[in-house]
Amino acid sequence: MPMRDVLGQPLSRRGMLLATGLVTAGAVAGLPSRALAAAAGVGGVGPVGLVSKSADLLDAFVVGNDGFVYTASWKPGDPAFSSFSRIGNLRVAPCSPVTPVSRRDGELDIFVAGLDGRVYWSRLRHAALGGTFWDQWRTVSNLVTTPHATITAVSRSLDKVDVFAVGIDGFVYTAAWQPSDGSDGFRGWWRVGDAQTTPGSQVSVVSRSADKMDVFMVGLDGKVLTAAWQPGWTEFHGWWQVAGGISATGAPVGAVCRTADRLDVFAIGTDGKVYTAAWQAGWASWQGWSPVGDLAVPKRACVTAVSRSENKIDVFTTGTDGRIWTAAWQPGWASYHGWWSVASGGTQPGTAIGAVSRSQDKLDVLVAGHDAKVYAAAWQPGWSEFHGWWAVGHHLTTGMTDPGVGSWTKTGVAFSSENTAWSEEAQGMATGGVAWYLVSNGEKTLRKRLNGSWVGSVSIPWGVAGGHVGAPGVYDGWVYVPVQGPHGVWKIRTDLTSPQWFPINNNGQDMLPWCAVNPLNGRLYTSLYPTPTSLMAFDRLTLQRRPEDDIALKPGPLHLDKVQGAVFTPNGRVILVRWSFNAVFCFSALTGHCFGAKEISGMSEFESVAVRDWTYGNGAKASVHILELDNDWPSGDDCYLHGFSVPQPGLL
Repeated sequence: MPMRDVLGQPLSRRGMLLATGLVTAGAVAGLPSRALAAAAGVGGVGPVGLVSKSADLLDAFVVGNDGFVYTASWKPGDPAFSSFSRIGNLRVAPCSPVTPVSRRDGELDIFVAGLDGRVYWSRLRHAALGGTFWDQWRTVSNLVTTPHATITAVSRSLDKVDVFAVGIDGFVYTAAWQPSDGSDGFRGWWRVGDAQTTPGSQVSVVSRSADKMDVFMVGLDGKVLTAAWQPGWTEFHGWWQVAGGISATGAPVGAVCRTADRLDVFAIGTDGKVYTAAWQAGWASWQGWSPVGDLAVPKRACVTAVSRSENKIDVFTTGTDGRIWTAAWQPGWASYHGWWSVASGGTQPGTAIGAVSRSQDKLDVLVAGHDAKVYAAAWQPGWSEFHGWWAVGHHLTTGMTDPGVGSWTKTGVAFSSENTAWSEEAQGMATGGVAWYLVSNGEKTLRKRLNGSWVGSVSIPWGVAGGHVGAPGVYDGWVYVPVQGPHGVWKIRTDLTSPQWFPINNNGQDMLPWCAVNPLNGRLYTSLYPTPTSLMAFDRLTLQRRPEDDIALKPGPLHLDKVQGAVFTPNGRVILVRWSFNAVFCFSALTGHCFGAKEISGMSEFESVAVRDWTYGNGAKASVHILELDNDWPSGDDCYLHGFSVPQPGLL
């Protein structure tokens, strides 16, 4: 029976687990502890995609901290994995998952989301004179998801590939390729039913027998859902709830096929334990939802499952203690055995484990450590425990680079306005990369500026009615403006049409001084004005509160309060500004780690921050732009958009 396992990531039909996720761990002979490791991984580390394209061969894929995709390989007789080599020139968000799939022996296709939210694809080719090379990166049709999205893939039969992704609208989509499609690429995308989940989150897929597919996700209501397709059906059927299973919205669901037409799934329950359910042909519904031991696991952790031989299952996860754990089941056991530590490995709590069975009863595990480097461990019959950890690929560093906030330097002023109606109480300036949008609390307007000229303005009704308007955000063709008293968000298209109002219950809190959309998950965020400890998440389409997506902010070198503006970047950073004193902060949008902060003197009041590459007339460049409000009295206020150069702007 070929092992076609998938948990957290898709598997090929011949038994390759394609596991990716945000993973961390450590060094040879005991991974480096969080305290001993360098700070390279504190902002998040790169997930490892792992596949066995034929018996006893391993290929690993990861995104380096430079944003490029890398691969390393191993075969019997090799003393270690090869060095990592770069695949093409596509730059993606640091820490992005790379998903591999093998559609036939020795063949590989890989998938990743780009900074533009498109799904990209490359294929391993065989040179006429021997050797292999990777195709140039190509897009898989026109779906737009989020940067850092998990793209899943499966080979349901020889030379067929199906891919899945959650779009920015929260629906699941699929596309397909087979040899008759030639070199023109994939067909699709087609929507899979009407269920929605968090944009960019993981949809797991498994092929339980030839040309059949089952997909799994957690919906917006927290229900663990499944849908299915088989030959003769014109579309997927589903979504059905799996055995009453409940998990955190957008959390990963692990799935594995341990023998033909038998499925086992895994997810984290509301009590923070691992739960499982099972299905097999002939059953009218799923059975389970039962806990796998008592291990405490973060509620959005990934559980990776592998079937190393018929009817045997091994599962891997990381606990709230940050240790890497495994449990197992086989026929004759009434319940799962474990949990056992994997070679004393440690990781950031809740991160995913890349695992594969490269041949019968052998297990390989790859993770990235607290030092953001990649390590491997292994198990085979006769060993009483896992062996490892061994360094993989000679020193490639994943994760995020340090943005060097302390070295950000003012280089110019992209815009200024003095003693005008719109500079009066100017509260923020945002951009989608083409036009600028200025909000004035004095004039109660939103103004659009393009190519150095004002090209339109609209009144903000809830501001005119007495509300205080704050620093705006721009995302996917919409401008979002926060309003306080009444509290809510007013949104309007970037062409200044189709305004909409969404009231928000502030529960007596001083919130909504700013709002911005995080491109990594499509959520709209804001914070408290005084001393925020977290960024609060909302569904940007409905403004429903989504506390499961909140970002807890770690302490920084400066006190954080009086926050007036913020912006997210596609590379997983969130930049905040405060006033009295004026300072700029940079955090990881993945972990909430504070990379640094800088106090900036000699200016009046910081109102907002935006990110956009800009070149001044003298050739100087800027990537970060902070709006200063100069509170003049008795004359009108002035505002200035100050630009700052940053190290490695392409990685900001």
